[in-house]
Amino acid sequence: MAGTAQHAGMDFRCLRSGWIALRGVAHRLARAGVQGVLLAPALALLLSVSAVRADDSAPMRLRRDPQQILEAVARRMNVTLRADVALPRIYFESTTPLEQFQDAIAPQWHFRPPLFANAYVAERNEIYLMDDPAYYRRMRRTLDESLAHEFAHYLQVNYFAANLADETCENEAVAVQMAFRLAADDDAPGETSG
Repeated sequence: MAGTAQHAGMDFRCLRSGWIALRGVAHRLARAGVQGVLLAPALALLLSVSAVRADDSAPMRLRRDPQQILEAVARRMNVTLRADVALPRIYFESTTPLEQFQDAIAPQWHFRPPLFANAYVAERNEIYLMDDPAYYRRMRRTLDESLAHEFAHYLQVNYFAANLADETCENEAVAVQMAFRLAADDDAPGETSG
């Protein structure tokens, strides 16, 4: 199966880190007015790497209720949640067609990504989360932390009218995610992270 991507259930282990880096490049190019078509050579190179069949274990599940995670992120960002602001819909990779993710994120990223990724789609008020356990083992993080990161973007857009193309949004979301991780570790005595 070298060099082929047969379906969304494949785990592109060697592609994930390259894909995340490419996503950042796409954001910077979009801000500069460069369209996603220029990314085709980079995408072709990434897709030429051999794919490895995904771990057959069950998808990751959230440890906490999404509302608890949102409230923790809101506290960290000094946001008072309002009932008149619609909550985002959350989609998981294991139960969401890749095409749905591509259709949702393409206008925001200015290209159709070949793989699922963690993302908040501002125009649709939707969060997409990878739930592949192998990814979270490699990244040494939890699904809850990824949701906290995307909730930070949700709050930036809906409470601060931020433009997610601004690099400071990503920096803040990473900081919020790390603070959430530390707070979660403090809330669970006797458990270790990662």
